[in-house]
Amino acid sequence: MKSLLTSQNHGMPLIMLSAYGLLCLYGLAILWSVTSGIIGPYEIIDPGVAKSVFWKQTIWIALGWGAVLAGMRIPVQLLDETAPMVYAAAIVGLLLVLAVAPEVAGSKRWFTLGPIRIQPAEPAKVALIIMLARVLSRFEASNRQLLPVISSLLLMLVCVALVLQEPDLGTSLVFVAIWLVMIFWFGLSWVFLLSVASPLLSGIFSFYSERIVSHPWPWGIYLLLLLLALWIAKFRLLESILLLLANVMTGIGISFFWGGLKPYQQERILTFFDPARDQFGTGYQAIQSKVAIGSGGLFGTQYLQGTQKGLAFLPERHTDFIFSVVGEELGFVGAMILIGLFLVIILGGIGIAARARKSFSSLLVIGIVGYYSFHVAVNISITIGLMPVTGLPLPIMSYGGSNLVVSSFLLGLMVNVGSRSFET
Repeated sequence: MKSLLTSQNHGMPLIMLSAYGLLCLYGLAILWSVTSGIIGPYEIIDPGVAKSVFWKQTIWIALGWGAVLAGMRIPVQLLDETAPMVYAAAIVGLLLVLAVAPEVAGSKRWFTLGPIRIQPAEPAKVALIIMLARVLSRFEASNRQLLPVISSLLLMLVCVALVLQEPDLGTSLVFVAIWLVMIFWFGLSWVFLLSVASPLLSGIFSFYSERIVSHPWPWGIYLLLLLLALWIAKFRLLESILLLLANVMTGIGISFFWGGLKPYQQERILTFFDPARDQFGTGYQAIQSKVAIGSGGLFGTQYLQGTQKGLAFLPERHTDFIFSVVGEELGFVGAMILIGLFLVIILGGIGIAARARKSFSSLLVIGIVGYYSFHVAVNISITIGLMPVTGLPLPIMSYGGSNLVVSSFLLGLMVNVGSRSFET
């Protein structure tokens, strides 16, 4: 480790490792609070989350540091060479979990090995990043043809299709986000990506019109704005017609997509737009999360004294909603410090990707940046009510081993590239 940090480029990697270490301590401090009862009028109230959760997480963090060191040591060239095998192994894992894993709460996501549960979708994120970096790096900067876009898209869609079968909508979106970030870094213009994203926006507005307000005007206004944007951007007539048709077909097809969702997924989406429709059911998590964060104010209710957490009003407070505990007990200041630590890792990763000499290394790091950015942005957005609940953990902070080890290994890869920028 010391040899990796003694080069002239050691500054940012060392800062990123420091941020990672602080996040580990931050997460343990919050988990200690989550597993500690608060003193009620006559007794200590059971927190509802066993103290063993804290001690298990200390073990996972120790393994996480081992994953960081592994990521720092592995030769980047070896990753490039073995990418197809790693990707194939990840696909096999996703297939096996669908075939043989036990069903838990309507989903097949984990292999159970004694006291340990392994989620194959987590290492699949690593495999996809490495494979996309290999595929896209094979094309010259001046040769931005359709082939790399289609081939990388197909690689991503295979992962998405398998994860959706589990079903796990939140994780499937991580694969999409990684692909979008890497394909943008590869060289596609924002205009092209916006054009690709416009059918998705059309589907959202069509759904809002049909299911929420029962009136066609939101979707109609969107289509009119799309026509105006196409005219301002001076798209060719044929391109404009094809893009408009894609938006119309997506808007119409959203009903079929909606019918294919599980009932609980439908209810989560509807509750996102109106949490009060089921405030003691699917809307309960979102409502209690906002109550917890809102009650924290500027400096919080004081460490260990959060009532929403302590009285067990806040569900999943040790996993998906751990940010809500931060907001309640440490307030706006504590939440901003946490976000700042993640920004150190994300912005540091962007800087490393920009300085990397080899295309594979640059794409590898930017894919990891996409992974961290999406996880952090979506998890926090869920806790403050800006997105529907999708069950996406907050990296390094949330309780659980698979995501922590994967996040740690990916951080190690970024530090690896940053420390050897003169080689990679």
